[in-house]
Amino acid sequence: MSKKIQSQIHKQHSIAIASLLALAGMWTPAGAQEPPPYWSLPVEKLTVFSAPRSSKATAEMIAIPAGRYQIGRDDGAKSQRPKHQVPLNSFRIDRTEVTNAQFAEFLNALKLPVRGNFDAGGISRKNADDRTARLLSDAAGSRSYPIIELDDDEARIVLRDGRFVPAPGHENRPVTETTWAGARAYCIWRGGDLPTEVQWEAAARGVDDRLYPWGNTEPNEKRAFTSGRTGATTDVGLLKAGASPFGVLDMAGSLAEWTKSLSKPYPYLPDDGREDVNVQGERVTRGGDYVYDRNAAKLTVSFRNGYSKAPYDGHRHIGLRCVS
Repeated sequence: MSKKIQSQIHKQHSIAIASLLALAGMWTPAGAQEPPPYWSLPVEKLTVFSAPRSSKATAEMIAIPAGRYQIGRDDGAKSQRPKHQVPLNSFRIDRTEVTNAQFAEFLNALKLPVRGNFDAGGISRKNADDRTARLLSDAAGSRSYPIIELDDDEARIVLRDGRFVPAPGHENRPVTETTWAGARAYCIWRGGDLPTEVQWEAAARGVDDRLYPWGNTEPNEKRAFTSGRTGATTDVGLLKAGASPFGVLDMAGSLAEWTKSLSKPYPYLPDDGREDVNVQGERVTRGGDYVYDRNAAKLTVSFRNGYSKAPYDGHRHIGLRCVS
């Protein structure tokens, strides 16, 4: 590609970014603004050649059949009550959490005007103009709502010669520090979306009344990854003994996972506004995590009151998986 064409592409993307930041209200406090529609940014189409890891994840999604699924628990925390059934159409869900390598493919597909190199947490004005930096970091402080916070030293995506790549040794670790809107934009790029919290629980729980994805036996190191040390994650998909009834992995421990759903009390009513993607408010995370919500009660399939789930922030303990 000639330098002239590259310059034109970067100019077009800069215009799109400027328009999107204005639309998103980047100069209001992040907690008071609607989610920026990052899924509207111009992005290179996903193919097996441009994004082989994300394409493979889509091809290996697990089918969840239509049916009526038990949600919540009568003997659980208040946020999990009452237990009730919710009808669902069939869907497909990622077998594992999205990795650093997969999310880096998405960042490269955005064709953002970035340059040079940075290590974990090291993005600076040397690498991007002000507008682009706001998409990739906490550059605007309390006004920020980026795609991902690559200025946090717990982020494991770096820049090499103007391309986003996973930090060495972290290719297959679950991606951290994505905001809710950034996570959703990735899934939409792949032709899907974030799961609703009901889809997530159905995929983790199956059709019976089990406590954990694997059954009713308490968690151990073969079923759920809970290192208790911030930043100490592991590769996705290693703990086969922790599989759900459908074969979905890493649904307890590892990272908590963004869902599409606003945090609202049960019973779950899909038409009460909780699935509105254009309004402000905390979004439900599921699955417990490896460092904050790692005791047995918080690794259950029904746990829905995760630690620190502000949608406009990146978090070291929150990741994602997609549905289609």
